[in-house]
Amino acid sequence: MRTVTVQTDLPTDADRVWQAMCHPASFNYVTRGVIGFPALAGRTEAYREGERGRGWMLLFHVIPLARHTIQLVELNPATRTLRSREHSWLLRVWNHTLQVEPAGQGGCRYRDTVELDAGPLTGFVGAFASWFYRYRQRRWHTLVRRHLTP
Repeated sequence: MRTVTVQTDLPTDADRVWQAMCHPASFNYVTRGVIGFPALAGRTEAYREGERGRGWMLLFHVIPLARHTIQLVELNPATRTLRSREHSWLLRVWNHTLQVEPAGQGGCRYRDTVELDAGPLTGFVGAFASWFYRYRQRRWHTLVRRHLTP
């Protein structure tokens, strides 16, 4: 098992980011270019705690990686925390926690933490996860700049 944590400070308030975290359109935006999840295409309703889904995860939106299963085990507005339990044939464990908290002067701190197990590929998958979450957080900065600033 390996844990990867990546965080960034965003120049908008935590409540705006929390609201965005709860919508598939934001997920699609921040993963665009690297990972596609067609099962979420066109979905407009917010995530719901306890919901479970399964669908293809596509690398660069065209290369099938795996049929990926995800369950939202926590969607807590009080702590602005979203936790999922995920797996596929490649990923034995992918426990993802997203959290946002106020960070002063109207900004916030956004954090991705994932506990993962990919068997003998855990080191490689962990390195990819670290790169991917840094990429996602750069995309969060773009999303904030374009859509979430007052």
